[in-house]
Amino acid sequence: MIPTGRLWGLLALLALPMMAAGFFPGLGGAVVALDALALALALLDFFSARSAKLEVRRVLPQRLNVGVPNKVELRVVHRGGRTVRVRLKDGVPESFTATPEEAPLELQADSETRWVYRVTPAKRGRFDFGDVYARVQGPLGLVSHERVFPAAQAISVYPDLRGANRLLLSGAALDLVNLGLRQLRRDGRGSEFARLRDYAQGDSARDVDWKATARRGKPVTRVLESERSQSILICVDAGRSMAAQVDGLTKLDHAVNAALFLAFVAVRNGDRVGLAVFADGVKTYLPPAAGRGQYRKMVDALYSTTPSLTYVDYLALFKELNVRLTRRSLLCVFTDFLDEEQASTMVAPLHRLARRHVPLCLSVKDTALQKLLRTPPPGPEESFQHAVASELLADREVLKARVSQGGVQMLDVQPDDLSLAAVNRYLDIKARGVL
Repeated sequence: MIPTGRLWGLLALLALPMMAAGFFPGLGGAVVALDALALALALLDFFSARSAKLEVRRVLPQRLNVGVPNKVELRVVHRGGRTVRVRLKDGVPESFTATPEEAPLELQADSETRWVYRVTPAKRGRFDFGDVYARVQGPLGLVSHERVFPAAQAISVYPDLRGANRLLLSGAALDLVNLGLRQLRRDGRGSEFARLRDYAQGDSARDVDWKATARRGKPVTRVLESERSQSILICVDAGRSMAAQVDGLTKLDHAVNAALFLAFVAVRNGDRVGLAVFADGVKTYLPPAAGRGQYRKMVDALYSTTPSLTYVDYLALFKELNVRLTRRSLLCVFTDFLDEEQASTMVAPLHRLARRHVPLCLSVKDTALQKLLRTPPPGPEESFQHAVASELLADREVLKARVSQGGVQMLDVQPDDLSLAAVNRYLDIKARGVL
């Protein structure tokens, strides 16, 4: 039994005649009668609330995506002849953020009500929802009856795959433009024959197919597309610096989301895609392969990857890649440049790999440091933090310049732009025929 504000207000009113009974002894009996009546009404309200016949069921999607709002639905069935007021609260995992946290519902007689809320997971992995808690208010509004509906349920939280799913459903170029992607096939700029079409103003004379033109009696253009079945190896840093939080997610989560989006586009484009997860050594390695089965293997490999609180051994990574990669490949290395001493060890071996492969380094800007520098320091302690942040970002820029000098391409972007920036750079490299 949980008293409501209405019951406390009633008890406060009954306190007035109780105090008056001290001056007028004849009021004692009336006070006792009023107290007994209030207690009887509260008990009646409680038993009425407890008798409400409710059923609660949670409906979850097959899997949740990390760092984004995911829809969760609670279905409440009321089997009774009167309207009931209920407050529902779901037992979400501790690392989830629920919006809103609870719902005041008014259940009509013999009805089913659906309440939809959203949860934002902060981590990938396997989690457990708990039971559903409900407070059923009595018809008089004096007390509520709290009850628990068993609803324990396990759920998997995967990287954010919404971009890949949307791309899978998009068949027109307009959809790709709205998504932020350039077209997957670059007509007229590749090396493989795609099809013939009628000549259009602006086509190069080098692209005219003269034999087809003679057969058809009108100008015909030969359309080329980017070469397919090229090798892409996605390397994801899972070291200690990737555990830093940026915009609500770790840098590793941002990298994993972008890596899977890039892998999806590359597989859809007919290329062979592989994966290497590394920290103080290579933790996971999938050799480049084509097909959606390879993409599913990458999802499974990255699903439970967490940052290791160790240093990053770039030498071990590039030494292993030098042995394993016999075919010229695009190396997309998702890493961090905030620890200059650690990241500087990648410069020389990466430049050596650039002689055989096409390296692309991708990192996430540290928005917290940027925000700190945009705010004038109000005191001495903040001035010291301001100076340290400025020095860190300056060292980062110097390191990026050193990396870029050896023919290595760089992308250092805002967290929300990482996925699309990586895919568009991949498409640019394909279109220029660098591979």
